[in-house]
Amino acid sequence: MKNCDSNIKFGDVPGDIVSIGKEVRHNAEVIFPKILQLLPEVMERNPYKRAVITVCGGSGAGKSGVASLLTRYFEDMSISSYVLSGDNYPRRIPLYNDAERLHIFRESGIHTLLEQGEYSEKRFRILRDIRSTGDDADPEYRKKYPWIAIYQDGGKEGLRKYLGTPSEIHFGQLDRIISSFKQGEDKIWLRRLGREDTELWYDEIDFSNTQILLVEWTHGNSDYLTGIDISVLLCSTPEETMYYRKARNRDLNADSPFTTMVLAIEQELVERQAHKSQIIISRSGELMEPKIENGPMLNAYPDSMGGTLGDIVEILNMPELNKAFTSFYILPSIFHSDLDRGFSIMDYQLEEQLASEEDLKQIRDMGIDLKLDFVLNHASVRSMQFQDILSKGRDSEYKDFFIDWNKFWEGHGSMTTGGYMEPEASLREKMVFRKPGLPILMVRMPDGSEVSYWNTFYQEVTCENGDNRFPGSTRLSYQGQMDLNIKSPMVWDFYADTLKRLASYGAAIIRLDAFAYASKEPGKKNFLNEPETWELLNRIRNMADQDKLTLLPEIHAAYKEGIHEKIAGKGYLTYDFFLPGLILDALEEENGESLAAWAREQVEKGIRTINMLGCHDGIPILDLKGLIPEERIRNLIDLIVKRGGRIKELHGKENIYYQVNATYYSALGEDDRKMLLARALQLFMPGKPQIWYLDLFMGKNDLKAAGGSGDSSHKEINRTNLTLDQVKEKLTQSAVQKQLALLRFRATFPAFSFDAKIRTTCEGSKIEFLWEKGDFKALLSADLHTMSFHITGKRSESEILYEYKSMVIIQE
Repeated sequence: MKNCDSNIKFGDVPGDIVSIGKEVRHNAEVIFPKILQLLPEVMERNPYKRAVITVCGGSGAGKSGVASLLTRYFEDMSISSYVLSGDNYPRRIPLYNDAERLHIFRESGIHTLLEQGEYSEKRFRILRDIRSTGDDADPEYRKKYPWIAIYQDGGKEGLRKYLGTPSEIHFGQLDRIISSFKQGEDKIWLRRLGREDTELWYDEIDFSNTQILLVEWTHGNSDYLTGIDISVLLCSTPEETMYYRKARNRDLNADSPFTTMVLAIEQELVERQAHKSQIIISRSGELMEPKIENGPMLNAYPDSMGGTLGDIVEILNMPELNKAFTSFYILPSIFHSDLDRGFSIMDYQLEEQLASEEDLKQIRDMGIDLKLDFVLNHASVRSMQFQDILSKGRDSEYKDFFIDWNKFWEGHGSMTTGGYMEPEASLREKMVFRKPGLPILMVRMPDGSEVSYWNTFYQEVTCENGDNRFPGSTRLSYQGQMDLNIKSPMVWDFYADTLKRLASYGAAIIRLDAFAYASKEPGKKNFLNEPETWELLNRIRNMADQDKLTLLPEIHAAYKEGIHEKIAGKGYLTYDFFLPGLILDALEEENGESLAAWAREQVEKGIRTINMLGCHDGIPILDLKGLIPEERIRNLIDLIVKRGGRIKELHGKENIYYQVNATYYSALGEDDRKMLLARALQLFMPGKPQIWYLDLFMGKNDLKAAGGSGDSSHKEINRTNLTLDQVKEKLTQSAVQKQLALLRFRATFPAFSFDAKIRTTCEGSKIEFLWEKGDFKALLSADLHTMSFHITGKRSESEILYEYKSMVIIQE
């Protein structure tokens, strides 16, 4: 029986029941405006102005009702549409398909018992009696007969190889229908499948006036289905799925243990394919943010490989890198910037010589999501806003966009002969500085007066003739990164506009650079002020949520301060800046106890991280304080320097060490075995692994680029740009190929997930990591003394899907 609303077009499954209650109506009303936002671009690409939308989700999630209501809304806008039900395309009618599923479960279960030597005539008689009741999938039997676990797990594995595959479904027919529709065909034969073996026929449907084809189906996101333009995912819990499935009364045994098992497998498929959906909504009508998965993330500048982002797109399309990465962190020289290799941003438009929106789209089309930077604390002197101040002085509308130092400290210091306020000593002593002296830049206004602006990081002032003494000069040239005044409404408008722009590029993760310096108050450290910094982040998060952006606050601080734990406790991803030093320490000490302890702490405290070995900055050292003994920290510094690294200390203060600049490969003594073991350890540590491009290609210290004894160019030691020919040559190297093999395993094996179970054990040089999700297990066993390791990927205990021994791929 159909829903009685005669103005609604329903799907085309014969005799299907469509229930449209308040929840379904609400969800359709939430979804429809989102579709309208995406539709113009989709239809513009199609010469016939047609689009294919899928409404997918678990059984009973409300797909039929939502799809039917969407057609009604389209009709109200004079947009013609048709609902095609994927349930017409199984190879067998429901009765026979249910029987085939049960047959596969039982045959696979028996076969697994035989394979493992657990089959006997006695056990078969027990199974036969249980089968007669139809309860042989019930896990309760495991308590009485432990061997039944082997039977049930084997049967479940057999079902996994059948459900939602071409063995069960005519995907080819659906592909041809979608292709024909998008190619402008007017009349297409569509399949009709009833519940009896006599109820199979085809109807010729006239699509001459149809613009939208709505495919409502559990498997609408399947990898076997092509041509979908917009995907809508209706989420539901297993309990909700079962409730609504029973309410529809389509199955005689809707709540049986076997049906429950089938639904659980289908739910796994739906969740695994969720990343394809542009619109995700819960059963209760809440738009949901797509989950950030924890697969490997490439990290590079847009010109790091080949010279442009377009060249990197070409590299990512090479078969050697296929399925190695699920994300890409593109450093901020992708935007208009002038200093600090991108971190002094003029504006967030793309740097045309390095990247285009088409490059970003091609990366997203590969299934690789984007991580981009948002620098909260400052903007370049060459930004439009600061240039307006230099041009118009106190008449500039942006005069309060940056922090006027003297106004800030008014009443909290005294004026100097230099024209700037000197904060009271008691207040100044509390502050954190990133360079010697007060963080100010004296800016000459058009009338010749000077105004001091807050400048935490880099600055440089020169005369037009290059004389740094400025005698009588009225034209000065400025470089620097000027701190933004977060108390100005214009700054918050700028923040909102920037997040919108980054979302328009397709960003999934936004790295908040220098966020801890943004909040400033007299009498505070002006670095991670509390509670002001958290209030700032919460306000940013509210804006980011509108565009479904995940925030990653970036901060370096000693472990003993616990700042990483505070950030994680407030629901943010956080950087694991401890890992690079911990892995170096573990390999050099031939002892993994500290590394294992940090892994266990992340799991126990629910800390979700993005981890790394190398990166565009140096190897973090400050962060290790309180995590490993001071003597071992100093030993690491000495070792990396001995291998060519350069120390960076905080504004020249001796022993206030911050980081050591070096490639990770050189820090490891340019030892391939150590590099591969370090990579394996990184990939099995909790978190989402970020991969610096130069680490992947076994990059060595660039001592020439690092310059002399000063630290201004130290970071260039680990930023060597590679040509396309160099990349191609390096892809032939064994150690590079083996890293890529490990990355593919990490990116594709189902045991790896933020919600997986992770166990870590260690005894001296022997360390193990075990990841488990569902029936999948991934195990790393490593010996830090011999630098050997063994990786296995299993589905249940019986089937090894992947194996890697030391430096030789055994099976993949």
